[in-house]
Amino acid sequence: MPMPTESQKNLDGQVVVSSLTSHTDDMSNITNSDMGASPTPSPLPQCWQDVQDCLNAGIDRIILFGPAGTGKTYAGLHFGDTEAGAHRLVCTEDMTSMDVTGAFMPDGNGKFSWVAGSALKAWEGNGIRGGRLIVDEVDKASGDVFALLLAMLDSPESASWEHPETGRIHRPKDGFSAVMTTNIENMEELPTALADRFPVRIRINEPHPTALAKLSPDLRKYAVRMCDAGKRRISLRTFMAYDKLRKQLGDENASRVIFGSRSQDVLDAIRVDGVR
Repeated sequence: MPMPTESQKNLDGQVVVSSLTSHTDDMSNITNSDMGASPTPSPLPQCWQDVQDCLNAGIDRIILFGPAGTGKTYAGLHFGDTEAGAHRLVCTEDMTSMDVTGAFMPDGNGKFSWVAGSALKAWEGNGIRGGRLIVDEVDKASGDVFALLLAMLDSPESASWEHPETGRIHRPKDGFSAVMTTNIENMEELPTALADRFPVRIRINEPHPTALAKLSPDLRKYAVRMCDAGKRRISLRTFMAYDKLRKQLGDENASRVIFGSRSQDVLDAIRVDGVR
């Protein structure tokens, strides 16, 4: 059973939700889709319940942080109200303002026309309501792009952007929301200006049951345990690759290819979990 969520407010009044969970024995009711039936997700781990509750409550700025490969980006793209569209930005040092707001691009006739970037598309949504912007690894954006992102992620009352060609002032339409994902564990490392724009932060420490259900049943318990195992962690993507490869190569060879020097330890742990 999930243990209670610990919600704490820091000195700036920002809410940080740390979900304490223990679900390693809660996977027995997930059906493997490879056996001919649709997978049935288990009850939501507390961290995912928190995400769902916040989005359902209309929270429009959320940081999902924690280990890689737990479904944070997928949640941003699909959870809550995304009917007006969801647009993703993957931040790197090389990205430019073109990715955020747009740029003039050549068309097939040799002319240049404006192509909107992800943030502007999310602001406009479906033309009636704003959409969702998912920002992955915003801390890796260069200085100029980071400053632009801060402007685009400001409160609806303050956010605006002037189109360089038309002079039109764009503002986010009602319903615009933003989900930021990061593998940073210490939220104090986030720049203050950015942190202030995302008052709710939820640590994702388990794979979502829907994603977990794609794994063969004998791997699920171990995949949950290793998701948040510090330096020893193994991502859900890695388990999925192993699960696929072993159908062709067998357990031993697939484990050697995927897990390398940890191969035998991983196989032993999977077998032990399988008889519990």
